[in-house]
Amino acid sequence: MVLLYEANPPKMDGGGVGATGRFVERLRDVSDVCGGIHVTENVLGMQRVSPILVGRRLRDAVPDISMTLTMRVRDKNSADIDAFVSDAVDAGFSGMLVVAGDPAPNVPPSNQVPSGVVRRLLRNRLAPGLDLYLSIPAEPDYTAMATKLSACPRGFITQVIQSPGQVEGMVTRLPKYDILPIVLYPSPKNQKAAAFLGIDMGAYSDEFGEFIRRIHDSTGNVLMTSPGDYAGLYEFLSENRY
Repeated sequence: MVLLYEANPPKMDGGGVGATGRFVERLRDVSDVCGGIHVTENVLGMQRVSPILVGRRLRDAVPDISMTLTMRVRDKNSADIDAFVSDAVDAGFSGMLVVAGDPAPNVPPSNQVPSGVVRRLLRNRLAPGLDLYLSIPAEPDYTAMATKLSACPRGFITQVIQSPGQVEGMVTRLPKYDILPIVLYPSPKNQKAAAFLGIDMGAYSDEFGEFIRRIHDSTGNVLMTSPGDYAGLYEFLSENRY
């Protein structure tokens, strides 16, 4: 199985540095038991260490690592976006999820729209070697996806899902696109994240291994997140190596 690990960089400390070294060490360890690393940007509007910096350091530590990342566009203009994409290519990322992101304090929105950003990057060939993805809800309204589909992304990365049926429906309705489902690792330490996302981990925790295998059978990969329990997810990945 190709099980990927979603990594949320540490918040910036008072000096604007962050615990980057310890974070990259952790990613180096987990890279041994998963098929790739997906590094998020500050999607919730918090100041976090740049995924570009993380990617460069991780590439130095693990040269053959497969890396993708998230780029938020709410507070970036076109020049900022182009520079971010260029840096992502230079750092060795192979794919990028483009999202709006939540508002950041004291930062005016740029009015950039993810689907429009993907369309422009592809049209102008500004993302060489990068597969571009857009976000999709766990329960999509397929009749409202015309703008996203017309942007011609490589595929869609889901919001956190709770049942294999959700993913199987996406694969059936969107056969021309790669679907990368996100799964929250069921752990008491992730209850805060589950409550924030409106996820009932009890719906799949009892047979989690089978839950993952069925999703993987539909898509060929699963992106796993565990913001509160690194050790638990690391153990699961160790026992279910790709």
